[in-house]
Amino acid sequence: MRIKKTEERRQKTEGKIAGQKRLLSLFFLCVLSVLCGKNVTPAWAGEEQVRKAMKKSIVYLEISSYGYDQIRPWRNTEIQQKSGVGCAVGKYEAITPAWNLTNAKLIKARVFGQNEYIPAKIKTVDYEIDLALIEFEPNDLQKPLNPLKFADKFKRGAKLNYYWLDSAGNLTTGQGYLDRAEVRGSPVSYNSFLTFVVTNTSQETGTGQLYCIETTPIGIGCWSDGTRETGLIPAAVINNFVSKARESNYPGVATSGFEAGELLDPATRAYLKMPETLKTGVQVTNVYTLGTGSGILSPNDVILKIDGEEIDGHGKFSHPVYDRVSFQHLITSHKVGDEIDFEIWRDGARQKIKVKAQNFNVEQMLVPFYEYGKQPEYVVTGGFVFQKLTLPYMANFGKDWDGKVSPHLFHYFRDTAFKPTDERKNIVILSYVLPSPINLGYIDLAQQVVSKINDMPITSMADIIKAQNSKPESKFDVVEFELDNPTVVIPRSPLPQADALIGRNYGIRKMVNIISDTD
Repeated sequence: MRIKKTEERRQKTEGKIAGQKRLLSLFFLCVLSVLCGKNVTPAWAGEEQVRKAMKKSIVYLEISSYGYDQIRPWRNTEIQQKSGVGCAVGKYEAITPAWNLTNAKLIKARVFGQNEYIPAKIKTVDYEIDLALIEFEPNDLQKPLNPLKFADKFKRGAKLNYYWLDSAGNLTTGQGYLDRAEVRGSPVSYNSFLTFVVTNTSQETGTGQLYCIETTPIGIGCWSDGTRETGLIPAAVINNFVSKARESNYPGVATSGFEAGELLDPATRAYLKMPETLKTGVQVTNVYTLGTGSGILSPNDVILKIDGEEIDGHGKFSHPVYDRVSFQHLITSHKVGDEIDFEIWRDGARQKIKVKAQNFNVEQMLVPFYEYGKQPEYVVTGGFVFQKLTLPYMANFGKDWDGKVSPHLFHYFRDTAFKPTDERKNIVILSYVLPSPINLGYIDLAQQVVSKINDMPITSMADIIKAQNSKPESKFDVVEFELDNPTVVIPRSPLPQADALIGRNYGIRKMVNIISDTD
């Protein structure tokens, strides 16, 4: 007991001495600043000032979300609780990674010095660059937020400080090192955009934490693989988004409408009639019907330059700040509607073409990559469950889903997801069959692509209803599939009673969920 009290007295004495030394150090620095005419601030005092300032600019987010069961699309999934970080870009506005808000139904925020949670709502969300702008009611905040100014700074190896607010309202800090800039795919979309990669972070981040070089904000955390690497959405992307996100008709960012691969093989260059002295450029391997370059570029075109920047055989160009990054950055940096200068090699000669910067809505895709916040379209008739083919539907089959879904379905995803046409806007499938007396003999059918219903080609989900109404005198609905799969015949007379029984047995309150072409 006596030893314990002695130790406590020793610690208190050392604490007092340390405090006196700090005050004495500050006193001498103040004297020095007066004598020398310079402002000299100790490091610990500067860090405390930064922390104090950050408290007014960062919010803690608590998000309640739920989606829909992809196999039983009439059912909601369980409510999930997520957390994230928001960084102020206006007195009553903050940005956060879009993936924080996927399928969000309720967003609450906590600000420093205010105990109660306040509601927030989404102003603009762009999954293609993983950014969202949220806003607060002025009356809900005791004090306005202090907007941050993000600077486009990049220095390889620079020490970074990052900040976030936890659920208790405490400001927490960490450190890492800026390693490189690269173009990476969005964690919640099909697009790729400029990303900074940070290494050796002291704690796992990736939900919107604010990263700074010294006191200058340069980005927010958007993904993490633990404490090894963390991705940042950099200032260049943030500032471009914020400048447009307040518009009533947010235009989005330009998106590539083609795929290009490395062009390093001399034999391939010779096949494309390129001279031996020309060693730059990437080969266009696939052209979509959506996005920048669709309808203008062709397979086997070689992209030599974009906006005057030379593209090497790996698909990279030399950026004055970020070093060598993918040519995709030159496209996503443009505003939608801009003209982009391309220099290509086509038919044995150099050509200069103008390409309009374009993007597209995910709903326009033949196989959509996501349907956040939306109930999937479906039709249940006679126990036959018809759905639209989407990536979330296939991913629902779990790990290694690409080997579990029908090869025919995977073909549509892999080869034609970005190639809708007037003749094919959706891939409509018979997902599976709910056993019932009306569908005896068909219950093993699943994952079949629908080609026709009642002799009418099915180009979208809305066509199902049109086809059902196309032959009012018929006693049957006849469903045909691709790949010579068996035809399904559904008798119409017992259908109302059968659907009522199926709805009751399987908990389906709504047998049809379709957005018509006129909606």
